[in-house]
Amino acid sequence: MSVIAIGLFFVLGLVLSLVGSIWGLVQAFQEDIVWGLLYFFVPFAALVFYTKKWGNLKIRKTFLIQCAGLFMFVLGGITGAIFPPVPDVQPGLSEQSPSAFPSDFNTSPSPSSNPSPGSKPKPSP
Repeated sequence: MSVIAIGLFFVLGLVLSLVGSIWGLVQAFQEDIVWGLLYFFVPFAALVFYTKKWGNLKIRKTFLIQCAGLFMFVLGGITGAIFPPVPDVQPGLSEQSPSAFPSDFNTSPSPSSNPSPGSKPKPSP
């Protein structure tokens, strides 16, 4: 169950961060076409955009949504790396998985209807 929760936290953070980034791109284009192009093509222009336009409540909210999504994404990834999923092994069962192929080396004795050629009885004189 915890694996599902960690995975959902990771995916929700990724989605939230992506939605915030796209929303920020739209807001940058609404401010000015130059800001939108800079936001899209220049790596740290988004941070400059957010610092210059911090007074606008809508733009600040977009930045905080991105930060929350990034935090959830990183926290989900770290939690998934620290606590990997534990395989569900039931007591009494061997840990080897059954093979899909039949065994070529059958070690159990099985009665055969045809005797082997070396075990034929010799005729008596």
